Amino acid sequence: MTTPQFDTLRAAKTLKRGGFDETQAETVVHTLDQAVNENLGTKTDLNLLRGEMKQGFTKTNAATEKAIAKSEAATEKAVARSEAATEKAIIKSEAAVKQGFTEANATTTKAIAEIRTAIAEMQTDAAQKSEEKFTTLYRHLWVVGASIVAIMITLFLVN
Repeated sequence: MTTPQFDTLRAAKTLKRGGFDETQAETVVHTLDQAVNENLGTKTDLNLLRGEMKQGFTKTNAATEKAIAKSEAATEKAVARSEAATEKAIIKSEAAVKQGFTEANATTTKAIAEIRTAIAEMQTDAAQKSEEKFTTLYRHLWVVGASIVAIMITLFLVN
């Protein structure tokens, strides 16, 4: 398609009929002709611009897709690291709880055995030793109570 032409002769005649003299009409028509020819776009201009815009959109879309893929990969790595760290923390916590229970069971078993021994001795001993044995029994009960508190604290700290 060709560039649209501004009909300068017709415009000059119209201006003269409107009261412009020859010089005024030619000056106005010349100014309008320059403005139209310098600023008017053609279909070819629009097609070129459209092509440039499509290229720009294609590049932008490719860059966006690349950035999304990179972000997804980074997110997957971060999630994997987080899951691994969480798994390690769970395993460590489970081990600490098991160790706490093992220690508490050992202490409780020992205290129960000592209590049984103290009770047996108290039953066979005379009244003079009963006060001593009562004190020992009290201490052992205190150890059992302390063991239970230690178990509860361990469980609380692990969670």
